[in-house]
Amino acid sequence: MTPNFTPLIDALADAPLLKNELCRVFHGRGHSVEALSHINLDFYPPSLFLVSYDEIDEPTLSELTSVLWQWAQQHHPELITALVYQQRAGVQSQNTLVYGQLPSQHVVKENGIGFLVDLTSRQNTGIFPDMRSGREFVQANSKQAKVLNLFSYTCGFSLAAMQGGADHVMNMDMSKGVLRVGKQNHQLNGFNKGVSFLPHDILKSFGKLKKAAPFDLIIVDPPSFQKGSFILTKDYQKVLRRLPELLSDTTQLLLCANSPELSEEAFKALITEHTEGAIEFVERLAATERFIEVDRDRSLKALVYKTSQTVA
Repeated sequence: MTPNFTPLIDALADAPLLKNELCRVFHGRGHSVEALSHINLDFYPPSLFLVSYDEIDEPTLSELTSVLWQWAQQHHPELITALVYQQRAGVQSQNTLVYGQLPSQHVVKENGIGFLVDLTSRQNTGIFPDMRSGREFVQANSKQAKVLNLFSYTCGFSLAAMQGGADHVMNMDMSKGVLRVGKQNHQLNGFNKGVSFLPHDILKSFGKLKKAAPFDLIIVDPPSFQKGSFILTKDYQKVLRRLPELLSDTTQLLLCANSPELSEEAFKALITEHTEGAIEFVERLAATERFIEVDRDRSLKALVYKTSQTVA
């Protein structure tokens, strides 16, 4: 076995696969193993999902996938029945089912909640494993709450809020396609009441949000870059400026940014500048388990705020 693959196998042996839940197996992007900093490995039961952000030559890729598959078949053949490889170098990602078969309807679990995922036809699978700690925060802070989920994607935060006992969740995303999956996720989990799905451009829809305000919990988790619709470094402040209009005296906010170029201090400064004292910092959520980062500033930032008591 090529020595460079040893950390991947060690991570597999250490991963909580027997829980049969979505988990990060190896977080190469955290740069804890520099030679493998281009590789992530996840477990989307019943499949391993290998991602490379650099091109891997065919002989090396063949050996790597073979090593992973042999380990899986030797140790957990009943749990791991497929291996998918995604190559994310360049503009267009490519997904390949290398071994085994995937379920026709692929559902993974996290803390008892089911999520529909797609490992073969899209760059993003339908859930972001690194945001587990954020979803857990939302679940723990949603009882009888009115929740606003901006840039909702497939509505993972909404599912967590409903599981936590929210009275209502408003999901907003300009993509009808991801909201359609979000609706299916709610149906899958039996959350058929108290949820709304609004396919709108958030930057143009604050009038609608203001009418529905105030909210008890607001989640803002935008993409770092979405061609033609949102650029984090240019557009986040536009959202921040309008947040004070949506607050009650006790609103909590989860403000997220996943750009390596934006440090925690720079993100906090951006929030402070554009909310003009309306909210105050509470804490930064700890990284999700197994997302080991050498540089915290380059990793996902999920910051908890609340309505400032000086203006409440």
